[in-house]
Amino acid sequence: MMKGMKKTGKHDAGAITVLILEDHPLMRKGIREIIEHEKDMTVCAEADSANRAVGLIARLDPDIAIVDISLAGETGGIDLIKAMTGRGMRTKAIVLTMHGESLYVEQALHAGARGYIAKSEAPQIIIGAIRDVMKGGLFVSSSVSGIVIDRLVNDAVEPCKSVEGLTGRELEILELIGKGYKPVDISKSLNLSINTVETHLKNSRGKLGLSSSGDLMRHAIEWVHSNRK
Repeated sequence: MMKGMKKTGKHDAGAITVLILEDHPLMRKGIREIIEHEKDMTVCAEADSANRAVGLIARLDPDIAIVDISLAGETGGIDLIKAMTGRGMRTKAIVLTMHGESLYVEQALHAGARGYIAKSEAPQIIIGAIRDVMKGGLFVSSSVSGIVIDRLVNDAVEPCKSVEGLTGRELEILELIGKGYKPVDISKSLNLSINTVETHLKNSRGKLGLSSSGDLMRHAIEWVHSNRK
């Protein structure tokens, strides 16, 4: 079946329609199988980039978009959710990602996401999240909610609160810098030009009030370390 085509068959006419935004084909296949096992749910489209997803959401108007944060290309998942919210799109976003750091959760929810699930959770949690969000609720999986509560109680990342002003893509690059990746490695990992990566790093330095690449690296390492506590 071609991407973007609605699937017919065993599903109800009023089935919950879901778009999957994930750049790993095997992961997309697994998510699709979980969702389409439910008689009242159907995957109406798949996308491997945020730019493609925006067009599909505008055209198909799905009920739910399952969105990964880390995507190849210029626009990441959080920035896509911001764009959806800014355009007043009806589709509700649920983040499904490997990122469990509290600031990612906060950024996603502030951007307009209605759910946040760690990929380490049991696959069937996706179904529960979709049902809760469709009822108007907010769903955060247990492993992630514990991290957020710990942050609020212990304020573990106080020295790095300024990173909240970064965009989703800038935050991803900051994390990779903090984990020891070089700009050239980041450009390959995120399928960005080295100039684009350098521009994001320059913008991040400005927003964080840092004067050099060395200062940014130290700040990035501190932030990654504080989020692992």
